[in-house]
Amino acid sequence: MKRVLLTGAAGRVGKYAIGALSRRGIEVVATDVVSKGVPEGVRFERCDLTDADAVGRMMALVKPDVVGQGAAVVAPIAYAEPALAEAVNLGGTRHLIDATKRHVPDAFFAFLSSYAAFGPACPNAPSRAATDEPRPVDNYGSQKLTAEAWLRDSGLRQCSLRIGGVLSIEHLLPKHPSYMPFVFMVALDQPEHGVDARDVARAVASVAAKEPDGELFLIAGDDSWKDTARALRRDVFDAIGLPTPPERAFRSGADPDAPEGWFYECWMDAAKSERELSFQRTSRRAFMMELRQRRMFRRLSLTPLRPAIGHAMRRASPYLGRGKIKPGPTIWDDICRVYGVPRTLAPGHRPKRLGAAPPRLVR
Repeated sequence: MKRVLLTGAAGRVGKYAIGALSRRGIEVVATDVVSKGVPEGVRFERCDLTDADAVGRMMALVKPDVVGQGAAVVAPIAYAEPALAEAVNLGGTRHLIDATKRHVPDAFFAFLSSYAAFGPACPNAPSRAATDEPRPVDNYGSQKLTAEAWLRDSGLRQCSLRIGGVLSIEHLLPKHPSYMPFVFMVALDQPEHGVDARDVARAVASVAAKEPDGELFLIAGDDSWKDTARALRRDVFDAIGLPTPPERAFRSGADPDAPEGWFYECWMDAAKSERELSFQRTSRRAFMMELRQRRMFRRLSLTPLRPAIGHAMRRASPYLGRGKIKPGPTIWDDICRVYGVPRTLAPGHRPKRLGAAPPRLVR
């Protein structure tokens, strides 16, 4: 039986990936810093990926046929906690690559990347293709692109999956405080390409089964998921029973023909990935209907509280609340001001070679 070592197994995608892999008859060894969310009966190995020695011991013990690197500090947490993001997204991935080469050099390595690696996308830009030149300008996108390059240069059999905007039916908005202000920092005309976390898990399982060496897959929902931030936020707020904040609460748009001033979210051409991995099962309409059904009673209970909730949400906006800011030339300017990170943290550098040490955070 094929064995997969799945990192980030307690995360939004990880717990679904465990099920998707198991349904294919693949043995899963789950690893994370916490076990909450990992189903009972699944082998769990606790490991901090920032500890190179611990990663090496785990790899020697498990000896997987496939390594699925799903552990990450994602945006906007990566903006609020840049040192942690660097340690996990760069250091943790490099430790896994090194340990795989040392202990199981014939194993296949699948890296869960992000469309953040592409860099900013304006509303009038065409859908991204896997061959498009990446130009990230934030720390998260730069870290993902760097890790992809390390993996390509590692000599391992490997592939990377650039994943779109993941929505989880059970964990719609993580509890980390960085998320609430960030809801408003993406302009409403920003193109967004969502995907159900369960469909991402299916793509991960398909990659583990097929081991497609050297591929770069774009993982996103079907065409129904291609829309603007305005439309997707409206659908989600409506489904969970929250009032949609006024447009002035959101970052204002920039030139629709120039990427400067926009976020990295984009539409992607996932047709080739779908043909090879067959993962798109959940349409946007089906997701929203399920979300509405699951939140039915909670939505009803929130009805009398809608005015107070609406007021609290407006106050959470960096553009309307206490200490409000004026939108800067780029979203990275706003990120640096809201989360207090140095503007030079992510200069849009080219990927570092595998032997280079991760950059040190300068404050």
